[in-house]
Amino acid sequence: MPGVLLGVRYEDPLTRYRGEKILDIVKKFVRIPQDININFAIDLFYSFYLPYPILRSSQEIGKGLERHHMIIKEILESRETQDIRKITITNSKRSLLISAAVLENLIREMNRVMSEDKREEGEGSSDDNDKDMRESISKAVKNAVKKAVKEAELASKLEEILLGNQAGVGSVLDFDESAPEIIRLAKNTDINLLLEILENIPDIRTSSRRKKIRSSRGEIEGYEEGSDIERIVPSELVYPIEYLYVKIAEGRLLLYEKRLTLSTGPIYVLMDKSGSMDGEKIKWAKATALALLMKARKERRVFIMRFFDTTPYSMIKISRRAKMSEVVRLMDYISRIRSGGGTDITRSLVTAAQDIKNMGPKAPNEIILITDGEDKIAENIVVKQLRSAEAKLISVMILGENPDLRRISDKYFKVAKLSGSEMLKVVEYDKEV
Repeated sequence: MPGVLLGVRYEDPLTRYRGEKILDIVKKFVRIPQDININFAIDLFYSFYLPYPILRSSQEIGKGLERHHMIIKEILESRETQDIRKITITNSKRSLLISAAVLENLIREMNRVMSEDKREEGEGSSDDNDKDMRESISKAVKNAVKKAVKEAELASKLEEILLGNQAGVGSVLDFDESAPEIIRLAKNTDINLLLEILENIPDIRTSSRRKKIRSSRGEIEGYEEGSDIERIVPSELVYPIEYLYVKIAEGRLLLYEKRLTLSTGPIYVLMDKSGSMDGEKIKWAKATALALLMKARKERRVFIMRFFDTTPYSMIKISRRAKMSEVVRLMDYISRIRSGGGTDITRSLVTAAQDIKNMGPKAPNEIILITDGEDKIAENIVVKQLRSAEAKLISVMILGENPDLRRISDKYFKVAKLSGSEMLKVVEYDKEV
């Protein structure tokens, strides 16, 4: 008997792929003991994936699987497991993440327990030793699951950003390949703080809407009256031809109401990381940048970003079909950036305008500038460059004011309070009023 769960086909290629993938992920973080094999990883995965995982009785398991059985039993009975299963049942991506996180933490906990047991080793009966071992395993499993659940919850939030919560964004294989980076990012304290800010703004997840226009082609969204026979509802054709002509003349034909989704251009973010942006300013600015990245992923738009202080940093571009690993690296980079240096907004805006000119017809037509505005702007130079690039300027002033930017900006957001509602206004900068 290879494993300890009923109904799992351990020799199935997909089942074995999942077990191997979990082991491959964990190998990148910790050395795997010899007694942890692919069948254990499979049982771990299906403990979270199946709606009702059924554990074999201790009499049904094969020889040498006693410890394996004990660990899976502890995991299934854990309160934390019951809570996290609400988001992992029949979700292969999240089950993979939580299984890898549990196994990594379990190995670390077991290593710690074993080293403590060696230090406390002494004489005792075999029954006492067995009891101590069971208690040690139980404690290690509980600690491992608790730690893994925190990581898995953060990883699930990251998954939503990375996949865009939309069909056609990313793939299962792409996600599986990026799983180690996602888990590593979930351990990042800086990204955790930013996700906490975003968690308080649930509207960001639903605020992204692609613009639509009325059209004779496109998606059916309802019914209306008119004379456009190209959109006629088939049931109208049952009327006599004379009556149909009257309805056409009077504009009373029953028609499908159709709307065509407009393709939207890239989002270009220019973010100030100078010394004056220290503290809550830089944290809020980075969270806003992540929110705009979420918007781009949901709307399947290109996302472009530059940081700047006295000089503009390298441009980062995330395409519509970017690999998940690229998005993970950008999120990690955003979270780790630190404030420092002087400020040259003029130079940065000129560089951004030049970027847009170099991109051709699919270039952004807006630059979102996030800054506290502590700099003097060369208005004529900036306006000339923006016009040359046919780009609009959207300025987001964080706890600051800049009259020069106010004059030359097409939209000017003054953030007087670092709140979720203020961030939402920025994210919805292109929302129709």
